[in-house]
Amino acid sequence: MANREPKSLPISVRVFPALVDAEEANHSRRSGQCPEGMLVFHTEARIDATQKLTFGSYRLIVAARCLEKGLFYEDGLPKDDRQALENYVATHRADTVEEGVQQLRLVTRRQFVEELYKNVYKARCLLVGFDLPYLLSQLAFDFSPARGRFTGGFSLGLWSYTDNRGRERADPYRPRIRIKYIDRNRALIGFAARNSPDEVDLIPEDSPTGEPKPGYRFRGHFLNLRTLAFALTDKGYSLETACEAFRVEHGKQLPVRHSVVAEEYIDYNRREVLATSALAFKLLEEFARHPIALQATQAYSPASIGKGYLRAMGIEPILERQPSFPKRYLGYAQSAFFGGRTSVHIRKVVCPVVYTDFLSMYPTVNSLMHLWRFVTAREIRVAEHCREEIEKFLRGLTTDKLFDPKTWKHMTGFVQVVPDGDILPTRSKYSMASNDWQVAINHLYAGKDDALWFSIPDVVVSVLRTGRIPKIIDAFRIEPCGTLPGLTPTKLRGTVEIDPRSQDFFKVIIEERLRLPSHADLSDIEGKRLEKALKVLASATSYGIYAEMNRQEADDVVKVMCHGIDAEPFLCRVAHPDVPGEYCFPPLASLITGAARLMLALLEHCISELGGTDVMEDTDSMAIAATEHGGMVWCPGGPFEMKDGHGAVKALSWAQVEGISKGFAPLSPYHPKLRSILKIERDNFDPITGSQRQLYCLAISAKRYALFLRDEDGNPVLLREGINNHEDRCSEHGLGHLRNPLDLESEDRDWIPEAWIRPAPALS
Repeated sequence: MANREPKSLPISVRVFPALVDAEEANHSRRSGQCPEGMLVFHTEARIDATQKLTFGSYRLIVAARCLEKGLFYEDGLPKDDRQALENYVATHRADTVEEGVQQLRLVTRRQFVEELYKNVYKARCLLVGFDLPYLLSQLAFDFSPARGRFTGGFSLGLWSYTDNRGRERADPYRPRIRIKYIDRNRALIGFAARNSPDEVDLIPEDSPTGEPKPGYRFRGHFLNLRTLAFALTDKGYSLETACEAFRVEHGKQLPVRHSVVAEEYIDYNRREVLATSALAFKLLEEFARHPIALQATQAYSPASIGKGYLRAMGIEPILERQPSFPKRYLGYAQSAFFGGRTSVHIRKVVCPVVYTDFLSMYPTVNSLMHLWRFVTAREIRVAEHCREEIEKFLRGLTTDKLFDPKTWKHMTGFVQVVPDGDILPTRSKYSMASNDWQVAINHLYAGKDDALWFSIPDVVVSVLRTGRIPKIIDAFRIEPCGTLPGLTPTKLRGTVEIDPRSQDFFKVIIEERLRLPSHADLSDIEGKRLEKALKVLASATSYGIYAEMNRQEADDVVKVMCHGIDAEPFLCRVAHPDVPGEYCFPPLASLITGAARLMLALLEHCISELGGTDVMEDTDSMAIAATEHGGMVWCPGGPFEMKDGHGAVKALSWAQVEGISKGFAPLSPYHPKLRSILKIERDNFDPITGSQRQLYCLAISAKRYALFLRDEDGNPVLLREGINNHEDRCSEHGLGHLRNPLDLESEDRDWIPEAWIRPAPALS
């Protein structure tokens, strides 16, 4: 067979962007408590393509007391439907007689949005809903593309008037509401400016004098409960599942027949508002446990809460306290940034496995590399041109040294490499059928003038796998100097004390999580919530905030100065530039993900040393081909042969996998060191007997896999994550954005496990 030339592929390299002739990125945040008053509402819509409003209900709550309840309906609602609402109000007076509460009201949509204007805009109350962008769209009479910081979103007109020709027109003396989706769980929402605002509308909420400020614009207090629940737990919910998770008494009731305005349907809608109100109090109560100066309406993700804790401890963003940090090195580090390692080694073949997972991967590598000292440093300096020092470090590396925690703190640097068959991460278009840029770890070759920057952990992976040191052209390290003045102790969720001056934030969080089972003073519910809060906080502050880039939907093309692999930056014009997030610092982001890839590579090395292989890996977990006693298992194309001549791979024994797990114990930065950082997940064990059982894995491609058991007849049974969580161990990747095909009104994801289990329909 003739030798083939290596395939040449273009690669994509990240840059660190700096806007030219532009204001600094807006990192505004509201401090203080949310307003005591809240207007809570929910709408119902037609089930046809228009999804037009039919009716809705609302509650006006002040200081936890419901002062008003009501129903509202679309102005052009058919007479029979309107009559049904009027009859309902007439026959339900008794159930609205509460202290301080008026009788149940019935108003038109126009009348309701006037109430909304009076309470939410003029009185600055909270506007509360579960899926607030959708609910607001139901109230709008028109929409248009949004501008400014909401470019890429839409602008809703709720208020209108009828001109002298009988046409409905937008009221310029009322604000529009602008909405821009970030993702399914999050959206930016705010009032736009209006003509001739009253002086009181120009008083900033944080004004020390109470005087109007020309040009000030009140953005509103919009509390989307879907977003707040996500920020507190890092998990998406429907109203029903959120009520279950936060133990809401008046939870969502079972749906009824939609589109027919009748008593049962109206009861259902009012119950939705009651559940939304109760959920709002539960979520705000949980949020208040975090002693941070952040308003709940601005908590868009766990990272928002994590940043709040850093500010509470007196930790300013690195580039804010050190604006002169050389952008050239930010560019080098940004070009070396890649996400988590994820791949499949055995595709579309069912294989027996042991499922393993690293204990809090990102906090763990943070602690191993002592990165908290950079977060709290008075200054971070760059040690330039240290190629010889790093080459000496790489020459002295052995597998044993990588299991010594002291080795990891010497990896806080970057090297410029001319790749020549080295195994390094790249971002390229690997499929002719796709236009996507994807990350892979390959043997990489380049011309002598094509040098690239990589983190030291990524270069260590190449040394581990090839046995040789790449051709290094240049290198630099980052070094922490001094400690920030004014660091302040705080309590995580009001319970766990931490002093940033003397304690590693990441380490404290994980150690507290490990100690939770021994806290006899915590109820089961409180223990679970604290455990979840600590897990979310650890993940948010140990990686994401340092990599955050926010896409700007600019109205015009803007100039961006790009700092990347070259010593000199270059200028380009971009329509939708990225702006670094508040705590963005590329050197930390690149080192953290590089170290996580090294940890997986070290596990892969241990497996291959025993002749084994893994089926798939995903950021911090790996499914290792393994059976109770080990041996050959069927796998077409495998490097070994079964007795019948079919291809096979070698499965490790359960004991061998346990031995590998114990081998990672020395790398644990946590006290006491009673467990390994490589966990053999509880999924591998029967929840009743505790004995180990055989798992199986089917992997289709990266992030698309399912773990399952087999019943007595050999049929697959999807694995559940824990006894009480009822979360299937099957990937939603590639499916999670789709609606439930069995019930388009339902937000549950139960159909996805069915898609994995059900056989594909026969082709006709």
